[in-house]
Amino acid sequence: MTISNHTKAKVLKQIKNFSWKFGRGILLFGICFVILYPIITKFMISFMSIEDVYDNSVRYIPRNFTLENYANAFEILELDSIVLTSFLVPGILSLIHMCASTLVAYGFARYNFRFKNFFFVLIILGMIIPPDLILLPLYMKFRYFDILGIFELLTGSTLNLLNTPWPQILLGSTCTGLKNGLYIFIMIQYFRGLPKELEEAAYVDGAGTIEAFIKVFLPSAKQIMMTVFLFSFVWQWLDDIYTSAFMKNVKIMSTQLLRLSNVDLGNAMGIESMAEFSLMRNASMVVALLPVLILYLICQKYFTESVERSGLTG
Repeated sequence: MTISNHTKAKVLKQIKNFSWKFGRGILLFGICFVILYPIITKFMISFMSIEDVYDNSVRYIPRNFTLENYANAFEILELDSIVLTSFLVPGILSLIHMCASTLVAYGFARYNFRFKNFFFVLIILGMIIPPDLILLPLYMKFRYFDILGIFELLTGSTLNLLNTPWPQILLGSTCTGLKNGLYIFIMIQYFRGLPKELEEAAYVDGAGTIEAFIKVFLPSAKQIMMTVFLFSFVWQWLDDIYTSAFMKNVKIMSTQLLRLSNVDLGNAMGIESMAEFSLMRNASMVVALLPVLILYLICQKYFTESVERSGLTG
């Protein structure tokens, strides 16, 4: 019994497809494992007691389940007094980043102007240059803030904007804040993929430039704007660069997490063992991650739709 060439080709194609799917599955499983393993480990360790730490037979699942680590975490993070501020500050900053990035990206995507390519290169540089590199000049700028010497002329001294949200508000409004270059790039790719006919139809109906932007393009960009807001909120929520430099004394989640590096703080709370302090730190990180995970679950629909649409049109 001979096998036809058509059958051989079909079998080889099925084998090739299976091999591709199997290899892709292994790759995705490996990536998911690398990402989720530290989170799962921290979550399981946060429920361990001090006895489990010194018990060599306990690896991941705690034998003496306890919530004492979370009680210590709530105390050291002062959650009862920082919850509202912790959500309000990143939320407002993320909203500013989203609005400013959307407006700038629309101009880059739909209009031609002088030095457009030069400014676009600056946006790319904003994505590449580490924030730590420009942190000191920004710190000095906001420590002695002035506009063309006007404040010093009127009041005799410059303004000190440190330990207030104003440095990050100004950076976000001018699209020079944390990850603003990435947000602009994402929005540019989306607006470039929208049909030119939408804009022309709005102009035919008598709409101006601003009206066309507000009534035609913004409603279609809700999903991608939600994605930018989600990205910005996550980075602002756990930011330890700009927040520690400009709002060090403002009690929000990111600044409170910086306190976990101070071992003497554990002694002040009556935690004498380094192992116990480490358990409390794991619980604190889990508490900090929970709002981000909940926000993602709520916005997952918009996030998925924006990725699909940007992939199809951008």
